[in-house]
Amino acid sequence: MIYDVIVIGLGPGGYGASIYAHRSGLKVLVLEGKMPGGLMNYTNIVNNYPGFINITGPELSMKMFEHFSSFEIDYKNEDVIEIENGKVKKVITNNSIYESKNIIIATGRSRRSLGLPKEDELRGNGISYCAMCDGHFYKNKDVLVVGAGDSSLEEALYLANIAKKVTMIVRGSKLSGKQDLVETIEKKENINVKFGCNIVELDSNNGVFSGVKLDNSEELLASGLFVYIGFEPIMPFKCNVDIKRDNGYIITDNNFETDVEGIYAVGDIIKKDMYQIVSAISEGATAATHIARKLTKKN
Repeated sequence: MIYDVIVIGLGPGGYGASIYAHRSGLKVLVLEGKMPGGLMNYTNIVNNYPGFINITGPELSMKMFEHFSSFEIDYKNEDVIEIENGKVKKVITNNSIYESKNIIIATGRSRRSLGLPKEDELRGNGISYCAMCDGHFYKNKDVLVVGAGDSSLEEALYLANIAKKVTMIVRGSKLSGKQDLVETIEKKENINVKFGCNIVELDSNNGVFSGVKLDNSEELLASGLFVYIGFEPIMPFKCNVDIKRDNGYIITDNNFETDVEGIYAVGDIIKKDMYQIVSAISEGATAATHIARKLTKKN
């Protein structure tokens, strides 16, 4: 079978693309090797998505998956290994080879790591990138949060309700998140912020994180470290296509088509100004609608 479009990734962008492609009468295949929902699964509170005053990321992700599952869309939990360009494009997974006239890449992005020695071995042993996932392990303990943006502020507030003490490590001279978050942080008695410093070394005891050394020679003891220092685009497969990119982010036009005909990209994998759930869904819908119109003209 040759699909009209294969969507790679099932975060907000993939949901928007697959649902709108299906509703346009296209033959759609969706491939996702991990948990559907992407970064939504690691977001504490979402309060800027229309229709929900307050909802957790995992809850919103589940609602989207339930909506997606109500359609008869071909969905396979497989890892994409390689894509090959051509008049009919090939998507090679760990299980099979699929063919399609168009591809929409919606693989998103992941949280950036510190890039320090021992970080990989301490991941899951005291170092985390998701307070909602791992915060409960640190009840009444001291934890560290590195970062100054919205994500770090939100997660520090979440942890403050669980941990004994939260210390934020900020490279600059101020918190850069939304003003209401900054004001709430300042009012929390068990949140302390250390400005103008960086982590230069990770300490451990018997393979478990125990603290950090800072570039101001200070040492901080803690049971956990939560890292929120930005994101990196995810392209987890070999792409035998020369797609234009900027620091890993894919460049697209207004219809979210790349400079390679028939290959589109939406969501957090693309270069843009706003990385939000609502915008990713819109991008997926736009790309799918453009493909539907293009195929209608050809027929």
